[in-house]
Amino acid sequence: MDLLISLPFPNHKKEICVEQPTHFSFIDSITSRGLKPVGIERNQKGIDLNYLEKVFRERSIKFFYTVSRFQNPTGCSYSNQEKKHMVELAQKYDVYIIEDDYMGDLDTRKKADPMFAYDPSGRVIYTKSFSKILLPGLRLGLAVLPEEIMKVFTQAKFAADVHTPVLTQGALEIYLSSGMFKAHIEKLRRQYKKKGTILKKAYLEYLPPNAAFTGGDSGFYSTVVLPSRMKAKNLAEYLKKKNVLVQDASGMYLPEYREENRIRLSVSQVDGRKIEVGVRKIGDGIRALI
Repeated sequence: MDLLISLPFPNHKKEICVEQPTHFSFIDSITSRGLKPVGIERNQKGIDLNYLEKVFRERSIKFFYTVSRFQNPTGCSYSNQEKKHMVELAQKYDVYIIEDDYMGDLDTRKKADPMFAYDPSGRVIYTKSFSKILLPGLRLGLAVLPEEIMKVFTQAKFAADVHTPVLTQGALEIYLSSGMFKAHIEKLRRQYKKKGTILKKAYLEYLPPNAAFTGGDSGFYSTVVLPSRMKAKNLAEYLKKKNVLVQDASGMYLPEYREENRIRLSVSQVDGRKIEVGVRKIGDGIRALI
């Protein structure tokens, strides 16, 4: 991702369009280069596709960065219809899409496709990681690049790290070809779907009516939207004293789009029996601070 931000693209455009909120490391990559990207809100309902078209039409957008499934931090996924529409807009207005599908393997919807499936022209750059679904220390990712970007990307990659470690690539190749990865993913899908179901039920039962939530399908990431005047950092500090750890999500927004009433949480490492207890404490914390 960091390499693609700085590389010239064949459309000769300069601006980057990015979902809001999004992962803080991607924001750091953009802001550290002094770039001013265009943000577009993403929530439980998706994004405003009419506004996305307006941005593509009126701005010089080099690429649109999107996490198509289980977005971090919202936990939301696009429908196939939404993905197809975005690809059509990108083709119409000469915009590239960088599709980050870092947790697509956890998708239990049998007919859910990545955006890449709708783009035979190379307009969609498909990327994914193995860190979340396999091993955090396995810093291996992949990118499917159009031919016209391949040479400049390869040169930049070589300048950055010479090459990706061969030993870890070899170990992963054995794991993939042996069938162990497939069995591992099937197990994870069952685990996270179960946790997501518990989480959603707890949200509906324990959050006050003036709070809302996003995602929760996998239980990996989701956000809670607090009553508008409540600061997420204050709730996070309050809950820490109750042994519930959540994150203030304000750092996952570009400065000019910042929202300070969102918390991010993950139940990926939480025992299923503790999810309901934690969400109840979150609901109680919101009411107490109100």
